[in-house]
Amino acid sequence: MFDLEREEWADRAFSRSEMRRQIASPRSVVGVVEIADDLVGFAVATPGWSERAATLNNVLIAPAHRGRGLVWPLLAELERQLGARDYRALVIDARVENGFADAVERHYADRARVLAKDHPSPYGPQRTIRVTLTG
Repeated sequence: MFDLEREEWADRAFSRSEMRRQIASPRSVVGVVEIADDLVGFAVATPGWSERAATLNNVLIAPAHRGRGLVWPLLAELERQLGARDYRALVIDARVENGFADAVERHYADRARVLAKDHPSPYGPQRTIRVTLTG
């Protein structure tokens, strides 16, 4: 996971210790995408600002595997795990420049609510979106 993170973000990547903290915490929910035993994507959610909302700390699909819709089953698995832990929402700071913010709003439609319009971040412009979890 750290290698994918470092490849994507270089000096802006989470440190090994920060990634270890996020992934190893018993309060975290982690999903992975593997193809032929190779890790090609992952997502990590941790408890968020409110008691029943989680925050998506990281979601990343390897560049060679983007554009295949892999992020949606990955996030669906995170939603399932979060729901099993009685979370009711997932807050996503979605990148604007790569189209992810727009894709999140389209994909989740009525379940998506913009909490903060496009704003600067160290990772480029982002939009904060709250997704209501189902079931």
